[in-house]
Amino acid sequence: MAQILIVDDEFLTTEMLATFIGIIGHQATGAYNGHEMWMKLNYLEPDAILLDIMLPDSNGLDLCRALRSDAKTASVPIIIISAHAPPMNREADDAGADAYLVKPISLQALRNVLAQVGVGQSSVRK
Repeated sequence: MAQILIVDDEFLTTEMLATFIGIIGHQATGAYNGHEMWMKLNYLEPDAILLDIMLPDSNGLDLCRALRSDAKTASVPIIIISAHAPPMNREADDAGADAYLVKPISLQALRNVLAQVGVGQSSVRK
């Protein structure tokens, strides 16, 4: 079972993603801004990070770059999530993200991107 850190200031988005992650068979922890993300990373060792671009205290792309330069998180898969249209795939790639998801995010899209970045899949709970 993988541990996924969700960083998104929208409570409903965080809850929905946490529910999807649970259905897939993993555990989720939410952080609602960049500061809270760094605080949680003091004790969490996530297997992947879902990171929104627009946060109240930070830019997700800047956070992605900072995560890549931190030895503890340099190799953790980072999936940028955003409702931004058009998608900012190139910017996410340049920041060091492993994948990009556009909101609204479906269960299947989340399952696919977690598999794409190498997060092991468990059987779906019934």
